Amino acid sequence: MSDFQKRIYASKATLAADVVIEANSIVRADEVILGKAVRIGPNVDITCDRLELQDGCSIGPNTIILSPEVMLGPGCALAGTLHVELNQHLRMGRSSAIAERVRIVGQGLQSGEFLWVESDVLIGGGGARGPHAFLTVGDRTSIFARSYVNLSEEVRLGSFTALSYGVVVLTHGAWQPALMGYATHFAPVSIGSYVVVYVNSIVMPGVSIGDYATVGAGSLVTHDVPSHCLAVGSPARVVKGPEDYPRPLDESQKDTLIRRVLADYANTLASKGVQIVDEALASRQRMVVRFQGRETAIAYIPPGSDAATCVQADITLALGPLPPQVTSQCHLDLADESMTGQSTALAEDLRDYLRRRIIRVLTDKPFRALPLANLQRLNLRRKEQAR
Repeated sequence: MSDFQKRIYASKATLAADVVIEANSIVRADEVILGKAVRIGPNVDITCDRLELQDGCSIGPNTIILSPEVMLGPGCALAGTLHVELNQHLRMGRSSAIAERVRIVGQGLQSGEFLWVESDVLIGGGGARGPHAFLTVGDRTSIFARSYVNLSEEVRLGSFTALSYGVVVLTHGAWQPALMGYATHFAPVSIGSYVVVYVNSIVMPGVSIGDYATVGAGSLVTHDVPSHCLAVGSPARVVKGPEDYPRPLDESQKDTLIRRVLADYANTLASKGVQIVDEALASRQRMVVRFQGRETAIAYIPPGSDAATCVQADITLALGPLPPQVTSQCHLDLADESMTGQSTALAEDLRDYLRRRIIRVLTDKPFRALPLANLQRLNLRRKEQAR
């Protein structure tokens, strides 16, 4: 038996091409299914009845997963110092990722695609060994650093939703003895789709937050927040909505916003070592830049553009698909939140800037901005001097 085979302890194992399990890594399961180009190691110790890692998954150093069923979709990534104890399942859709120093305890976690759990997140906590300790998450939802999701009861998060830095979601309130007359409260929490709960807010047991709602920073949410409402304060109260929240933008307003963001983006390029060769955003919605010795044209295609007004470019963006009369190596569809064609470092930098300013275009690649030129130069000098 090879060293590779010794690192998998399973009664049944199915391995696709280019699977890598590094030295000293251990995988234990009754059944193991590993897709193409799966990367495991080092020191990963998975103990489960059934493990399925689809194409391109990676599990980093010192990760411990204890669960009867682990199913990760294509391109999922689990980083180091991760500790998972789930009594029933860990299921994550494609291109989901869990960062450093995350602890997950409970009955089960199930998510759609593009789940992002940032560093130092705790999911579980008090009561998480109980029968209702499930976290269910939709697509494209993020849980940011230092957040705490208590699973004494079930928590549901919708799609396109975010728990910002330091958010606490509680499903129970109990410490002082009930037999002495103190109140206790155990209840699930539901947070809808297209919701953001901003920095250092607390969501109390039994609360339901509707779709397209916003919870302002530092809020204490003790009662339900209806859909299409903004709630702020301690205790949180609805101050906007549900009518006209958020206020819909017409096509002209969207066009104005995109033009302004592109002009702002152009101002960021010099610090990244990108030279603007031809700046015609105001007149022709197009600019040409030089990066790493190569010229690249970036063009915005406004709504209603016809063949006579469209310009050719290497990178294009529009509120829709690429018009048939336009050629482009890479196209960002801001309406569909998609990216097609061949991406480049510059296209990824633009995608990352758009993420922070107007829209998140998710792909199988993580968001990545170009490094600041001076910092990159100094880091290279440091590496050279360390040799």
